[in-house]
Amino acid sequence: MDELALLGDSPYNFDPDIVAEELYNTSQLSSLTNQQHNADATRKNQTQTDLYTTFGDLFHRSHEVKLAENWKSRFVWHGKRNKDGHPTLPWNNYVIRRNNDIAQAMGFLKNLILDWSSRVWVISEYHIAKKKNNLKYWFLGFSSYRLAGLPFFKFDFGGSALSHGMNRAIYKRFHETMIKQLETRTFFEKILSSKASKHEDRFYAILPQTKYKDKINQVADWNIDTMISVKLKLFEIMDTKDKLILFFLIGICGFSITSLQILPTFATLAIGTYKDDIFYKDYPLNFDMLNNKSTITLHHRFHDSQPYHYLQLTPKGYFVARKPYNQRFLPYANLRKEMLCSHFQLDEHSLGIEFVQLNFFDKNEMSGLEAVLCSYFKIYLAGSFFENKWILCFRECLDNEALAWSYNNNNDAAAIVFNIY
Repeated sequence: MDELALLGDSPYNFDPDIVAEELYNTSQLSSLTNQQHNADATRKNQTQTDLYTTFGDLFHRSHEVKLAENWKSRFVWHGKRNKDGHPTLPWNNYVIRRNNDIAQAMGFLKNLILDWSSRVWVISEYHIAKKKNNLKYWFLGFSSYRLAGLPFFKFDFGGSALSHGMNRAIYKRFHETMIKQLETRTFFEKILSSKASKHEDRFYAILPQTKYKDKINQVADWNIDTMISVKLKLFEIMDTKDKLILFFLIGICGFSITSLQILPTFATLAIGTYKDDIFYKDYPLNFDMLNNKSTITLHHRFHDSQPYHYLQLTPKGYFVARKPYNQRFLPYANLRKEMLCSHFQLDEHSLGIEFVQLNFFDKNEMSGLEAVLCSYFKIYLAGSFFENKWILCFRECLDNEALAWSYNNNNDAAAIVFNIY
């Protein structure tokens, strides 16, 4: 149909629906027998094949062949015409077209909302507006003069956001999208699971609404230019509890095996959209928050002019996978071993690879039901106790394995501080 629009003269203005309607009418003029004859306006007998061929000839375009000048005499519109004599479709065709246009327009507006509401500055602004339930919005595409003077749309955070009497499903779905997209987000969702033109904007937009607002004047000096630098800076400025939550969110929700090949493994993974509410439950933690101020700290070192970032983490207890590993697990174990040796120039033949499980909550101080509810909140490390070099593991690779684990108390004078790269 795109070719048809290029032709200057048009028998039916080349409206696709008009063309389709005439093709249908042509097919109904005769029986299924292809050789049955029909008469056109000139009373000249034609087969159904002739009709289709003639119809196709109307739209043949080349430098040598022109549109037939006598198409009106060769082919007749069998449907209704408007007052100007142009072909017009049955009313139900226009209803269907209108419904399709509305659905397409609402789908477009929905996509605009999805994109708009995921931007970090918008997230910041609608959380501010939510406090006073005063969010108004408009679509810049609504520029028609006929819309002049109309008020802004207003979103009601406290209600359904659905105008009175607006009961059509298509409008309900749109407003359900609005409600979902403008829901309250956690600190990490705001700053890490959003879109930003510049990564430093994540701090400018979100920090003023948090307990870290005193850091806002330092952002310009941080040289934030990647998502890794965003996470590394968070591990520097946040308090101990938030550092632990971020570390476990990355370890639990990270979904890219490829990212785990890149150091630092605790900053290369995306956290997804997992809610972190349960991390703030009043359950006993597997970390001494009162007596150990260095439970989790970020450090930097250089090796052969290469910067290495690592976390030092001290849990109250940890689990170690028992050896020997089963045959199905060995290929994955060897892959993690190769990565460690490659990054840190370790001897692959002598390095003993270990796998450690760390829990966020202390199951030893929890009831049976609480322990079950919190059993998901764990991460895995691969590394060496002798070298004290560890990297995060993709949890699916260990959750699905039938590994036996031995618990180790880490509360004595010889407590292990894990160096996690």
